[in-house]
Amino acid sequence: MKTAYQRSCEFSNQKLSELRGSLAGIPPSTDVVLTCGSYARREASEASDLDFFVITQTNTNFDDPETVKADLSWIGSVHHALSGIVPVEPSAGGAFGDVVNRSSLLLNIGGEHDTNHNITRRMLFLLEGEALFNADELRKVRREILERYISDQMTDHQLALFLLNDVIRYYRTMATDYEFKTVETTKPKPWGIRNIKLVFSRKLLYASGLFSVAMAADRTRDGKVGLLAEYFEMPVIDRMEQICGKERLAGVMASYNYFLDKFERPEIREHLKGLRREQRDDAIFRELKNEGHHFTRELLKLFENTFDSTHPIRRAVIF
Repeated sequence: MKTAYQRSCEFSNQKLSELRGSLAGIPPSTDVVLTCGSYARREASEASDLDFFVITQTNTNFDDPETVKADLSWIGSVHHALSGIVPVEPSAGGAFGDVVNRSSLLLNIGGEHDTNHNITRRMLFLLEGEALFNADELRKVRREILERYISDQMTDHQLALFLLNDVIRYYRTMATDYEFKTVETTKPKPWGIRNIKLVFSRKLLYASGLFSVAMAADRTRDGKVGLLAEYFEMPVIDRMEQICGKERLAGVMASYNYFLDKFERPEIREHLKGLRREQRDDAIFRELKNEGHHFTRELLKLFENTFDSTHPIRRAVIF
């Protein structure tokens, strides 16, 4: 009998193949269309939606929506093609709302204009971005970002701390952003389903970033960039299996398959979307939340068993 992840992986790969085929001849050869989220992680089901964004080399004024629509009119065709295969849920700005100039991905990292949106997009791109069009260019952009994080002044046997700190910042930003979006906004986002995703899929993505940076510690600068580029091209679970081994990952995957099995069911997803914070004692929510606590303990045990007490990652994630 197949596990929930095996089922979702087969489904995701089939849909990704169809999505890529649908974009043939639409975007310019210099630009990239990619997806993040459940399809990129190979965790999608019929209940999953698709979000995509575009990396362009066009010198467009992104502050003017009408100019963006005129210069990048082909994005409307991309949206139409993708939505014919998977119901597309574009970002708040519509189909043109998440378009970024390639050069801007390398600028202002950690600066005062590095917004929550920017760091989230950059980290999702690095840690789980999956090409729907122009995979070769996606690899180049990812490598350029890694080279920005990992300076050529870095000595051997050093952790890539700039990258590690941003991975940590990304996860903490997500947790803080969740609190704001489910409580303070005039139209709060669904509380229950976002809470469970934060406990499982967001946490595993974060862990995969920590483990990857730790594995690159004893490499030269070029070795670090190369290894991380290799890891970040893998889906998250494949990456963790490559680092830790299938047997050691078994405890984590038992809990994660439980989560995926529940999220395959549209009725459970809809139930969680309808929950409010004051309904935290709901039986379905509590069942998933309790499994999430077990999942966290298994991840911590995996971290401690993979990196001994003398490994620099043990200190760096705390101090």
